[in-house]
Amino acid sequence: MRRLRLVSTVLLPLALLSACGGDDDAGTGSDTGSGGDSSSEASEDDAPAEAPNVCEIFPAADAGAVSGLTLTAEEGPFDICEYGQEDPRATSFSLGAQLESELGGGAEVYLDALSSGITVEDESAPDVGEQARIVTGELQGFSQTAGAALSGGVLYTVNLTPGSDLDAAAELALAEELLRALVDAA
Repeated sequence: MRRLRLVSTVLLPLALLSACGGDDDAGTGSDTGSGGDSSSEASEDDAPAEAPNVCEIFPAADAGAVSGLTLTAEEGPFDICEYGQEDPRATSFSLGAQLESELGGGAEVYLDALSSGITVEDESAPDVGEQARIVTGELQGFSQTAGAALSGGVLYTVNLTPGSDLDAAAELALAEELLRALVDAA
């Protein structure tokens, strides 16, 4: 989990800093869903008062069932849950949840910032929640996949550090499965 913490420590602040500043209204209008502004207004009104605790709603056993890995889970910094295996070189990931209202610029700015610091090799915009994006590439010599999905006023995040057994397509697929399962669990 040491490598995951290093990557989480680098990626999450970059994404959060990129999300800070800018117009708070920039992410409220979205042309990715049907209904445009009316769906955004509805999700703001229906947004929860606080983001869910990921380790509670998506325990290691559930994450293991989705990923096919034997995992442990522990709460990490920035309200994330870190999932790892016995071998620290094996695939590990973190999942998080944050209220969109707490993001300067909204979810769109956060989704755009996912590629900050990563040399992007591949990306996808999966049909998860109201809006989602996943990128995979290289960060300081390590393969890394980062993604987020907006659902009901909460931005759910995934940061995946793959073991040597995953290629870029497999990383994107696993990150999408994890995001989908996390959103469904909430």
